[in-house]
Amino acid sequence: MSRRVALIIFGALLLIAAGSWLLSHRQAQPPRDTIGGGDGGGLPRAKPLDERIDDAALQRAAQDPAAEGLQALVVVRNGHLVFERYGGGFSAESMLDGGGFARALLALAAGVAANDGELPPAALQGFDPLALRAGIESGSQQPYALYLSQKVWSRLNAGAAWIERPSAAAAAPADCCLHARVLDWMRVASLLADNGRFEGKQVIPAGWVQRMQRPLSLDAVRGFGVELAAAAHGAEAFAVPQVFFLRGPQRWRLWLCTPLKLAVLFGAPGQAANWDETRLPNLVLRAVSDRPAEPGDATELQRLVPGH
Repeated sequence: MSRRVALIIFGALLLIAAGSWLLSHRQAQPPRDTIGGGDGGGLPRAKPLDERIDDAALQRAAQDPAAEGLQALVVVRNGHLVFERYGGGFSAESMLDGGGFARALLALAAGVAANDGELPPAALQGFDPLALRAGIESGSQQPYALYLSQKVWSRLNAGAAWIERPSAAAAAPADCCLHARVLDWMRVASLLADNGRFEGKQVIPAGWVQRMQRPLSLDAVRGFGVELAAAAHGAEAFAVPQVFFLRGPQRWRLWLCTPLKLAVLFGAPGQAANWDETRLPNLVLRAVSDRPAEPGDATELQRLVPGH
């Protein structure tokens, strides 16, 4: 056999092997439903001081022991991105499976569907992800991922995202497995913090985000797709009233305060069993100069003029 023929055979074998690898790799990729968005541009920015937040306090929060292993700490106020700190290979463009964050998106989609007459009021009596997804799909005659794309996601100008399905034959879950950029989760946060408005537009029906914060049980632990203040595990209560939050995977949390139009995202790996869920948001909340006074706070005059 000539050397040329041997090289041709070797090259053909390499192509076959590469093709087989690509085919098996494609088959190994989990099935997904795409969520279409806009151009995914950046959020408007502002300096912390312009939004009445102490920048030095935010810097200290990022170094606090509660922030150990930090992958992301992002703060938005009044729709403006005022602070970002990333680590562990994460950035604003990193794709994050938000885990339980997806429950809030389902709740927002349900609010739109109910307002449009595509979801009966009886479906809103509890938060049943399977029933809500089925109701949205039945009422709109659209797959859930497409409905979410058109009614919520694209209106935030978010980049493309996807919902991972457990199998090719399974329906897209509505309460987990939604992969989106960290920056786009902050778009969702901004929407929730501003009572359903985003960049000046009412994306979600007025009053619906407040409706999501109504307790669904006597212990006031859970709202409609969100966790209420009573659900937080921490050494102290939240520093201001009307804080609610979303629990993601591991130590990923998204805290929201609509009266302050403030959202705080934190993410880190590791188990959260003994992790304090109030310390970091309180460090940020107390950095806001126009927050409501806590019991025992100094008066405004005392803060400005010590000794008075």
